[in-house]
Amino acid sequence: MSKRSAVSARTPRYRHTEVALAIGRQIVSGEWSPGQALQPEDALSRELGVSRSSLREAIKILAGKGLVQSSPRRGTVVRPHDQWNLFDADVLAWHSEGQLSADFVRELFELRRMIEPDAAALAAERAIPAKLTALEAAMAALAAADTHSTHSIDADLAFHSAVLAASGNHLLAALAPVIEASLTLAFRVSRTVSDELGHVIPMHGAVVEAILSGDAAAAHAAMRGLLERSERDALAVARPDRMVPQPATDRVSSRKSVARLTDALGSDASSNPTLHDLAPGK
Repeated sequence: MSKRSAVSARTPRYRHTEVALAIGRQIVSGEWSPGQALQPEDALSRELGVSRSSLREAIKILAGKGLVQSSPRRGTVVRPHDQWNLFDADVLAWHSEGQLSADFVRELFELRRMIEPDAAALAAERAIPAKLTALEAAMAALAAADTHSTHSIDADLAFHSAVLAASGNHLLAALAPVIEASLTLAFRVSRTVSDELGHVIPMHGAVVEAILSGDAAAAHAAMRGLLERSERDALAVARPDRMVPQPATDRVSSRKSVARLTDALGSDASSNPTLHDLAPGK
């Protein structure tokens, strides 16, 4: 069965999510540059073997993530990087499919330093019993896991979410999904590559100890120290150079680009739970 036949054989309601997944990955990876325009709707839908309505739905998904913009004059155009919704879970996940750039890592940890040390300090000041119990449970799970394993990554994600929740500030706690998505990017690389992870448990433990003792200043300092070390770990395996933009063209018309997109459509879109959940009936 050909790849196009495989796509056509799928349940129709999933086609637009598959198209969005494929195009989104290519945009974030830099295969399509800011200012480039996708092929006209009728041509692209024929090349992909999907209906124009499915393609339109896919474009709506990508527009909602800030990746593209449609206009009558130019069609669907890739937007500049600084206009993307970088807090979107899919966009963050697509960043992780290649080697992270050092620039992205630095910006990520700048954001985290603005949020997490203050959250740790608030957690120490407010000492909400149920929240501290959840934090201790996350710490216990982290300490019990092999630091290189996915169990350790899951526990670490739960730990940082628990710190935000323990702050008692609902707006800070609402940032947990963003922190989790961004952490996953760094962990997928640094945890599987680095052999020097003996600091992970002690540094997390120092944060918990300070919070439980009610020492806001120590909690702030411990969390900041943890973030600084985590940033060094991530930068050690990051791609050092900034991606060089490719010249923009008015239309993406090469069959090579379409072939890459069609190949991507042959993969299982359900591997991306966020886009999978966008399908009707889910």
